[in-house]
Amino acid sequence: MIIGIPRVLSSYYYLPFYKVFLEGLGCKTILSSPTTAQTLENLSVCPTDEPCISVKLAFPHTRELLDRSVDYLFMPTLVSKDRHSYYCPKHIGVPAMLRSGFDLPEKKILSPLINWREDRKNTIRSFWETGRRLGRSESTVRKALDKALRFQDRFTRLTAKERLTMPEALEKWLGVKRFKRKRPFNPAARLNQDLRIGVLGHSYVLYDYIAHNIVDRLREHATVYVSEMIPPQALRESLHRTAYGPSLWSFEQLIVGSALHWLRRRRVDSLILLGPFECGPEAVIEVLLEKEAEKEGIPLLILTVDEQSGEAGLVTRLEAFLDTVSLRQPRPGYRHEPVKQRIIPPHREERVLGFPNLGNLGAALSTVFNKGLVRAVGPFPVTRQTVELGEELAPEFICYPFAVTIGQMRQCLEAGANTIIMVGGKGRCRLGWYAELQKIMLQRTGYDFEMLTIDSPLPLRENFAPFTQTLNSLFHPSLRGKLLQSVILALYKAALAERAESIFFKLQARELNRGEAHRLFQQYLRQAAAAATFSSLRKGYRSFLGRCSALKLERDCSPLRVRLIGEIYAVFEEHVNHELARTLGSLGDIRIEIQREITVMNWLRYNIFKSLPQLWRHGQIYRAARPYLEESVGGHGRDSVGLAALAPREGIDGVIHLWPFTCMPEIVAQSILTAVAEKLSLPLLTVIVNEQTGRAGLKTRLESFAHILRDRSKAKGRTAACIL
Repeated sequence: MIIGIPRVLSSYYYLPFYKVFLEGLGCKTILSSPTTAQTLENLSVCPTDEPCISVKLAFPHTRELLDRSVDYLFMPTLVSKDRHSYYCPKHIGVPAMLRSGFDLPEKKILSPLINWREDRKNTIRSFWETGRRLGRSESTVRKALDKALRFQDRFTRLTAKERLTMPEALEKWLGVKRFKRKRPFNPAARLNQDLRIGVLGHSYVLYDYIAHNIVDRLREHATVYVSEMIPPQALRESLHRTAYGPSLWSFEQLIVGSALHWLRRRRVDSLILLGPFECGPEAVIEVLLEKEAEKEGIPLLILTVDEQSGEAGLVTRLEAFLDTVSLRQPRPGYRHEPVKQRIIPPHREERVLGFPNLGNLGAALSTVFNKGLVRAVGPFPVTRQTVELGEELAPEFICYPFAVTIGQMRQCLEAGANTIIMVGGKGRCRLGWYAELQKIMLQRTGYDFEMLTIDSPLPLRENFAPFTQTLNSLFHPSLRGKLLQSVILALYKAALAERAESIFFKLQARELNRGEAHRLFQQYLRQAAAAATFSSLRKGYRSFLGRCSALKLERDCSPLRVRLIGEIYAVFEEHVNHELARTLGSLGDIRIEIQREITVMNWLRYNIFKSLPQLWRHGQIYRAARPYLEESVGGHGRDSVGLAALAPREGIDGVIHLWPFTCMPEIVAQSILTAVAEKLSLPLLTVIVNEQTGRAGLKTRLESFAHILRDRSKAKGRTAACIL
């Protein structure tokens, strides 16, 4: 039995484990061929353009193995390797992406689950299931798994002990041939062994064709260190000396842990970080690395590659950097003095809070942080100025919500806030890292403030104590009664705002005089924001219902129904999506009713309040997503797939997938949604937003999509839209 292993992603780290496990089951393993220029020519087999080059390469490598008629493909679903961290969503979702992209039967890909953080029993069971599908007994699988784990551990330790690169180690102990150039890359290069360069990056980037042999090129000039040369224990010690280290994504722990190890022991004179274009985790770790390198006075070069990167440009940047670090290289025995940072403790006569806003939640947030409890400024609505303030500080490949929220933080600080409130919680997507990064970048800019991060109180055994501790630092214990009342009122405001919005969407699609429903909805939001009691809030909502019932509506109107799915910030924040729901619902010649289920209150109902209707609905969504994407990839990625799969049977005419540029969970979802839409004959429009998105261009796309939906409706013989 022949099993193919694509030479991409995790195979660069775990090939010893994969190979020994499968061969322990009596299977023959073959690797796809190394990436070449021809491989890049075949990237068109990837169904979408948005994944990073590392994920795109998985498609031509898989195609090659399928053409070689392997019996199975082996690509585990990597969720977590310990109880603290996750893998990047692309490692969780890539087996599902390949299965959907090539329309493979589920049994064709052997994808055992690796999830030691949340699901240890199913992790072991999934390997037993893999063995069962190959016709092996449980005892045989157990022996093969134990042998593979021990071999992987020994491989890692020996690689570090002998200071080998990953390709050298794979060749020495697994017989995987590596590329060896017979002549030097730079005949004029002069080796300076006293110059020490730490090269950082994912192994599946550093040692692939797309990196243009960066490690071997640098070895002609200097002593080069890479992550696999550091013993695992030393990496763990470096990471655990930081608050954030153990929570980083698993492969990113190797990158950051290596840098910290070298920097704190003065082992390198410079650092080079090489990453793929649009890499989500790298947008996070580059901020952390810049801070650490700056503190130690060590130069850091950040390089980005993709399928378009030319060898000449990369070499030119490397040579210029080498010239710079060679000129500043210290004398033997000399130690750089770390850059001293003057830390001025903030003077706090009174705490003044500031916090970012999300859509219509401003009224609810203002209710919690009101003058009777604590002084606060904002929240400020998102404007072009907000985005510009955020763009000045945000890393290039961080997602759009990061730029918007840090822009709002700057507005709060400049309005007098001295404490910023931000949500946290380290999960699969990058949201949980916003607070750390935003604090670093704002303080580097010169703002003097305190950042308070509010994590989820769940699970209660682990998180309730720090959650209450954070709240106690915000509010005096004597105010707990008022705080509870304000929180309940805020939740009621948020719930009624979402109900009112749902009514607005229905009326907007049917009103006779366009724009009246929007006017009533905005009037209600202003009244709700001003409401200070439950009775005044209920009175305002009843008044809104009364005014809505008086609206004149089109007779015999059956609007088209469009569902919005995607990343919650892009779906919910109107400035970010250029009022997409309002634009689509107010087209002149076609009536469309918007359906938006991804909301903050639904998130709270499911994750915090455990509402039975919402638990049932989530079960329904996940069951619909399961044939396409079984594991959560973070954010609302799996929800997007499930809601799209449910759309045809729930009377939805089309789906719009909204997400910020570089959003990792939604990139996984988009690749799968392409196959879902084709299989279900579901019209799907993908809208990727960032600071460059133009309102006019988006409106044109929405109009075209609406006309497609109308034409499909006519072809089905349905009088679907009110055509005026």
